[in-house]
Amino acid sequence: MTEQKDKSRASKSFENLIKVKDHVPVGLPEILKSPHVSEGPGRIANSPVPSIFQDDRGEIHRLRVGHRRMNVLYSKEGVMRSGYLHPHKMNDFVVSGKVEVWTLSEAGTLKTPYGAQEFFVLDPYTPHILHFLEDTVILEFWDGPFSCWYYHPYRRLVQLQNSLVENTTGLLQHLVPQDNRNESSGSNRSSLFWWSAGVVMGIA
Repeated sequence: MTEQKDKSRASKSFENLIKVKDHVPVGLPEILKSPHVSEGPGRIANSPVPSIFQDDRGEIHRLRVGHRRMNVLYSKEGVMRSGYLHPHKMNDFVVSGKVEVWTLSEAGTLKTPYGAQEFFVLDPYTPHILHFLEDTVILEFWDGPFSCWYYHPYRRLVQLQNSLVENTTGLLQHLVPQDNRNESSGSNRSSLFWWSAGVVMGIA
């Protein structure tokens, strides 16, 4: 109980880091010009599909069903993810557990909880955080090709919060066989690289 209270107090103190005085044009492509935004990690978009990424926070199952790219996330209680914004609408279904979704608005940060069997949508060019209040499984997919940008005030908070729950710095990538019916030889070489790397730093 004491440990949980300490984490809660730390999380609240971290929130001071997300207060930005500059006007940020939320929901518009112009947000990419903000000094608080920079290009996100391309290695996420280029990760092999299908694959499973595991670390102390949980798991990310990267899938392609038909022609649809999607993720299934398992996240442990107390974990935060994202700190990103995307150019396409992001659709999420909570399979089990509970998540608090933080989104940036003109009025500040809005926090909305969602539980099992609930669906939520994140609009394009909207910075967001997923704060998992329980061990949670989420299915997510986008209305276009995956790409992301960091929103640094949120991303710093995500990294600080996760430093409270992560015990290791190594991130282990487990791959399952590629379905290469529609994959080029270049994609296969990329998969081999990821498999050979084994331990990768700083994903998701």
